[in-house]
Amino acid sequence: MTANTLTSARPRRVLHGVGWVGYRQERTALAVAVAVLVAVCGWLLFLGGTISDYVEAHHLQGCNVVYFPPECEGLRSGLAETFDEKWQMMVLATGWLLFALPPALGLFLGAPLLARELETGTYRLAWTQSVSRRRWLAARLGIPLAVTLAGSTVLATVSTWWVHVVEGRFAVPGYYHWFTWMSRTTSGPAVVGFCVVSVAIGAAAGLLLRRVVPAMAVTAVVTAALRLLVDHLRFVLLPAKQAVVAAHVTVLQPSGRTPLVGVGHLDTGAPLESYTLGNGYLTADGLRIPLEGDWVDRLPDGTAVCPSEPAQCIAHHSEIVQAYADYQPPSAEWPMLWTEAGICLAVAAALTAFCFLWIRRLR
Repeated sequence: MTANTLTSARPRRVLHGVGWVGYRQERTALAVAVAVLVAVCGWLLFLGGTISDYVEAHHLQGCNVVYFPPECEGLRSGLAETFDEKWQMMVLATGWLLFALPPALGLFLGAPLLARELETGTYRLAWTQSVSRRRWLAARLGIPLAVTLAGSTVLATVSTWWVHVVEGRFAVPGYYHWFTWMSRTTSGPAVVGFCVVSVAIGAAAGLLLRRVVPAMAVTAVVTAALRLLVDHLRFVLLPAKQAVVAAHVTVLQPSGRTPLVGVGHLDTGAPLESYTLGNGYLTADGLRIPLEGDWVDRLPDGTAVCPSEPAQCIAHHSEIVQAYADYQPPSAEWPMLWTEAGICLAVAAALTAFCFLWIRRLR
């Protein structure tokens, strides 16, 4: 048997050359990332399945602790207490875990990706083996980004199902509902966007700083800043809707003893489960008088009472004819998630392009 026959009998690798070397260098980190992905998805399926079985066994499919339909009204306190007692801590801990996974990818996969090579100087060996800088960079970035994209897609699919199971069932701060921070950052395509952009941020930081620890620190700060920025832009980029109803407002005299019903919701006819961006009153000539909160005092006949602030309400109370609310309806959830994912993927593409431009300046 000739040498040529032996060579042709060997199975061809999907990766070869510098791509194969890059995979070998990162295989431990990628294996750990895959193991974490499998473990997290398994936990989400187990916990979500347990809660889902309980909901079905007690016929609570349409009930939650925020917006109770009439058929669930008698179960309000029992449902909240049962869910909080059984699964509150596990759900919150799982939410924080999902929240931390994208930045963790940037810290432990993205930041060392190039910084370690540049810090130790091993990149020079590859560059002297007839491998161009851009080809070397494509091999170093391509596999981790591809694995991140595929793995985060799987994670997003499982976590979206899990969020749907627990959504609105816990009477604790940060409970899962479509407009709360936990749901917004742990479901839908936003998970994929944040995972990919975190790795891209880490790689760009490593290329610039050429040191692993500083690159990890910068990655943590930039990732947190980007998350806060996107979280703010999410409700700004989509046009808000407005609901209005007729309103009658009065001002109580300081010495008056008129009884108040207490606090009530400023009902403007916005759909249930909407996210209120702002609300207040409208005068006959169109003047908007924003309120700081969504709760108002009312007289026994239902007339609303002007709060002490803003002063505009007191000055124009006799001219107020409507109450308004600017809101995002529940149907805006997925457009927001896709918008968020689009922003993150655009930033990741820009950072990747920057890396290919900056690599030419290295010495």
